[in-house]
Amino acid sequence: MKEIIKWSKDLETGISTFDEEHKTLIETLNEVYSLLENKESEKAKELLRNNIVEYASKHFKHEEEIMEKYNYPELENHKKIHNMFVNMIVNKMLPKIEKSDSEFRSVVSFLVGWLVMHIKNMDKKYGRWFKENNITINDEPRL
Repeated sequence: MKEIIKWSKDLETGISTFDEEHKTLIETLNEVYSLLENKESEKAKELLRNNIVEYASKHFKHEEEIMEKYNYPELENHKKIHNMFVNMIVNKMLPKIEKSDSEFRSVVSFLVGWLVMHIKNMDKKYGRWFKENNITINDEPRL
């Protein structure tokens, strides 16, 4: 399978349940990319529409529940960013994938870039906060 992104240690938040969910998002984006590269754009579109949006929404909700449970101080900002991302995918990105394969590729590239930057700039921050506050998250992946 062709990959557009590889999981690496610099994407780890230190919270295994969320790292596993992030890995699943990355694997799915790689599947979409591989299908697109193999000229199977209809399958790729279906996978993006049916899996990425739904899984990302569930993952965001899971993160937010844990943040709320432990009174993470940046919860509201994190929620806003999640909501903006989901709205952008649904309202701007999904319509673009129907236009052409090159538009579809640009959407996949955008999603990969957004995910990496979000993990590195936002999610790792909550990982540090939980560690600094001696909070251990033992939740099993539930997605």
